[in-house]
This record gives sequence, structure tokens and C-alpha cells, in this order.
Amino acid sequence: MPSQKVSVVSVVRDFDMYGRCVSGNPFLEGCELVPVDNRSENLPVTKRYNDYLDSVHDDRWIVFCHEDWEVREPLLPVLEKLDRGFLYGPIGVFVEERRRSDVMIMRGGVEQSAKDGRRQVVIRGKDPSGRVDTFDCQCLIVHSSLVRMHHLRFDPHLCFDMYVEDFCVAAFENAGIQSIAVELKCHHHSRGSLSASFRDSLEYVRRKYASSRKRYATIVGHLNTFGGDSSRNVYKWKRIPWVMLRYRFSK
Repeated sequence: MPSQKVSVVSVVRDFDMYGRCVSGNPFLEGCELVPVDNRSENLPVTKRYNDYLDSVHDDRWIVFCHEDWEVREPLLPVLEKLDRGFLYGPIGVFVEERRRSDVMIMRGGVEQSAKDGRRQVVIRGKDPSGRVDTFDCQCLIVHSSLVRMHHLRFDPHLCFDMYVEDFCVAAFENAGIQSIAVELKCHHHSRGSLSASFRDSLEYVRRKYASSRKRYATIVGHLNTFGGDSSRNVYKWKRIPWVMLRYRFSK
């Protein structure tokens, strides 16, 4: 028996994919699987996730993940080592303020491919784990005790994009809760172009955090930042510093 309860919550529209990645995944043995059928109503993911948070009154780890996110090592032993006072995810980004510019540093890692398994790539950050500002929406791990203590919720104005990034930033700005990329073998069966919905969500969080002193970012797309001083140069960290390419952020 696991020493802690773990619930894996997914909003599902493709149950075949969910079966491949989540419900049929032997690495989730001992976890409670919570599929939320969204095929008919197609309600915002934030609505579904908040409904689940409202229903939890005991202590447990909650893993919010996409139907196409697949963990590839036993999850329970990883979670048992974590401090309940932080947010966790497999991959995220941190914006470090330096003297003349900001630097986006990715931490963590994930394998990624198209839905059919083609176009596989391995995405690795500067470090396999460590402090980040935000995670990608594919997976967020939070303990219910932290949720209750600070009444953490997803922003209902964000329907299908940027909701995890916002969750992380709101937790930090309102309660000082840090986000930590945790080393975890996983595969995200999703690759594609940025949608109009993503761009609308990005502009929403830019307006929401326009007065924030700190600059934040999402790993999705290219140099998509929000908050802080957007007039400052921002660089994307490169594994080989002397071939670092210089970019200037512009809205």
C-alpha cells in the first residue's frame, strides 16, 4: 500500500489516447485515476479542475495531466520524496534577471512526439530539476494540503491554454509558493502550431500581470514572456554559451 494517496486527474476527450497514456499505464499502479469525460460538454479545463479541487477534503497528491501525457517510471516513489510546500512538474522555465538583460532558463525534461508517435524529440533543460517560474500545462503536481491552506484555484478566464502557468504565478505572487521542476521520465504525445486560443490566453496573462515586478515566461512557443519589464532584452539559454543567439522580445 502507498504511504500517501495520489489522484491523477485528466480532462478527457480522446479515451483511446487516455487508455494508452494513463488508464493503461503500469507506472501509475497504486494511484487513483480520475478521468473527467469532456466529450459532450467540452467545458474549460479550468472549470473541470476547479470542480475537482472543490471536492477534495483529505490529504493527497494531485497530478493534473493531459490525456496524452505518459509517465515512464513508477510515479509513487517520486512523489513520496517531495516536499508538500511546493508545486511540481516535469518541465518548466525560469526567467533570471541579469544586469543588462533577462535570461530564460529551462529546467526539467520530457520526450515529445506527434499523436501517432512520429517526430520524436527529447527536450532537456539546463538542469534536470530545480526552481522554475512556470510549468507547461501537460502536467502539474500539487498537494491538497497546500491547496486548502491557500485556496489555490485555476483562473476560470483561461479555458484551454496558459492555465498552469497562471496557477504557478498566482501561487507565487499571492502566497510565495515556489515551483520546482522534478526529474521524471515522461512522454508528451503532442506537437503542433500555436493556436489563436493560445495567443489570446497569453495576452490575457500579460494584462493580468502587467504590474508585476518579476518577469515570467512559458516554455510554449518562442520567448513568450509576461510580467516584469518587457522593454529589457531577453535571451534564451543555450547549452553552449558562446554560440548563444541574441533575441529581442517584442509583443
